[in-house]
Amino acid sequence: MSTQARLIFISVMLLLGIGIVMTYSSSAMYAEHVYHAPQYFLIRQALYALAGIGVYYVTSALPVVFWKRYARAMIILAIFFLMMVFLPGLGRSGGGAQRWIRLGPVNFQPAEFAKLAVCVYLSDYLTRKNKSIRKGSLMVFFPPLVLVGAVCVLTLIQPDMGSTAFIFLTVSLLFFLAGIKIRYIAAAAGLVLPLFYFLVMRVPYRVSRVTAYLNPWADPQGSGFQIIQSLLAFGVGGPKGEGLGHGIQKLFYLPSSYNDFIFSIIGEELGLGGVLFVLGLYAVIFVAGIQMAERAPHDYEKLLIISLTLMIVLQAIIHMLVTTGLIPTKGLSLPFVSFGGTSLIFNMMAMGFLMAIDREIQAGGSSARRYA
Repeated sequence: MSTQARLIFISVMLLLGIGIVMTYSSSAMYAEHVYHAPQYFLIRQALYALAGIGVYYVTSALPVVFWKRYARAMIILAIFFLMMVFLPGLGRSGGGAQRWIRLGPVNFQPAEFAKLAVCVYLSDYLTRKNKSIRKGSLMVFFPPLVLVGAVCVLTLIQPDMGSTAFIFLTVSLLFFLAGIKIRYIAAAAGLVLPLFYFLVMRVPYRVSRVTAYLNPWADPQGSGFQIIQSLLAFGVGGPKGEGLGHGIQKLFYLPSSYNDFIFSIIGEELGLGGVLFVLGLYAVIFVAGIQMAERAPHDYEKLLIISLTLMIVLQAIIHMLVTTGLIPTKGLSLPFVSFGGTSLIFNMMAMGFLMAIDREIQAGGSSARRYA
């Protein structure tokens, strides 16, 4: 294992540990009130972490060529899962959204798998079509845009605009890294941004999120309540924090304190030091991932490493920006830290991919070159 892989592994394990501790701290009172068991979310998060570690070791043991070979199957499977959420009796709704598939006692969120599938599929497709891309061909982008477009549409109508915007941002960065001319990206943005504007302004609860972002104090008990409580958490925490378990915003003030706003609870209880430590762990993952990509011998490995690293780090950044009121509220979890099984397991799978690539780099080559 290279130095970069060790740093990523250590950072992920630390984030997992922080996630288990902070999930319990931020959810115990709520779990006691609703489920009469303060350990309700703690036990589940610990089990999710164990399952994620198991998935991590399985995926890290598989050859890189396995994922390259089945890249198209993954994106098609993601589309299939996204359609299944709308099937009566199988799909599960919550909070006005239809985003989950019920598999016995487990709820599976296909959008989390779709994020990973998009990264694996595009890394394979864009490197195979590298010559055509660099020649400036536009036709080469239609096949992936059809498949990725289907993912985005199905995710959007759940509705899950946060994940849709995240996938679109990831796809744009991958196209840019693959060598597409910047004017094509600008033209695509010029077409998509008005659509996003329309989707926001025609839906009242999305409009309220934008107005709350611009001035949360205009409606402190309504649309601005979440962000105000989040900012209060950081303000109360200050440099030193209130102490682990001593925060008050989780006591039915800050909604989704163990998921969408767990970073706020970290700020309140662990203070600036805790915030910077968590931020530093994601920075380590980013820098180590970029360094690992530089060492990769082939374009496929390079692009896959970068895409998976960005998948983790970008989501963490968006989560932090939301909790600090720098962008409108979106329902994106903090990778490895927020409560949630589907996100945790597929993020661990992504880290397993990185370790598999690193293993083959250390061995002096890549099985994927036979399929390049």
